[in-house]
Amino acid sequence: MFEPQHCGLFFGLAHVERARKYARKEPFAAAIGALNDAHARGIGAAQLDGLRYRFLADEAAGGKARHALDSLVPPGIDPDRPLMDQITDAVMLAQIFEMVRDTIGYDARDRFLDGWWSLASALSATSAEAGYVAQLWLGLLTLVAGVVTEHADSVEQGAEVFRQAIAHDVSPRGQIERAVAGADGGSMTRSLAAVTALVLMAEAASHVGVDLWSYEVRGVSIMTAAVYPIYYFYVTDKWTWDTLTPIQVQGAFKRHGGYLEIVNQRAQPRDFKPLLEDLRPIYDPWAGGLTTLTHGVPQRHGLFG
Repeated sequence: MFEPQHCGLFFGLAHVERARKYARKEPFAAAIGALNDAHARGIGAAQLDGLRYRFLADEAAGGKARHALDSLVPPGIDPDRPLMDQITDAVMLAQIFEMVRDTIGYDARDRFLDGWWSLASALSATSAEAGYVAQLWLGLLTLVAGVVTEHADSVEQGAEVFRQAIAHDVSPRGQIERAVAGADGGSMTRSLAAVTALVLMAEAASHVGVDLWSYEVRGVSIMTAAVYPIYYFYVTDKWTWDTLTPIQVQGAFKRHGGYLEIVNQRAQPRDFKPLLEDLRPIYDPWAGGLTTLTHGVPQRHGLFG
């Protein structure tokens, strides 16, 4: 049943309650400390304020995020900016809106949605000229548009992009060849960006009653793609798509590893543990911000936690 929660786009009230309940326990304690200390500009600052509103009940931060929204929606596509940056910004704007939606009056809400919908529509029209990773993010944008405007058909269109990618683009080993192709030094970054788009589609869809997490074709699922890159975090000599050093790969994960926490909350793959220990608290604006806070799993010690 299509039932948008309008809480945080990629998280719900249960996530907020979990973080508050275990606020003094890791990994949440470190994540809350990072949120209190974090600084950013523009959309990044508004995203952090939205998280402070939701998870710390900071009304002043919520007001700042709300007031920032109108000025952050551009009038159209900027031909001088990379398309990927504009698509990810549009997704971030939708997340910020969802986080503070309950504080926005009807007129201001309609004004934001009119401007944002025009931007999202203009970006969607670039699909034919976009690269593969950008096309996945446009699929995410379509799905997100359905959530914020409460159009189930749009959610389904985005979900179909997800299904097609799992069915045709993710190999049984886990690599997404259309993302990693091109020995230009960017194969790992593209791979992580592609996986992030798919993970965010699955997570956003789950909060409106659409299950993509369990979707699989011939044993291939989002988990297949999500786990694959982690095996190159420490040793890169078998990464055949590029010549990369562990430092380069670890840098890519630090920028775009937010999806790890989202996947870990779903399945807690054993091999994620050392990466999470090295990367936490994870801050990845593209993946929704401080995902250690939004999707962390409380650490247990001994038989009784």
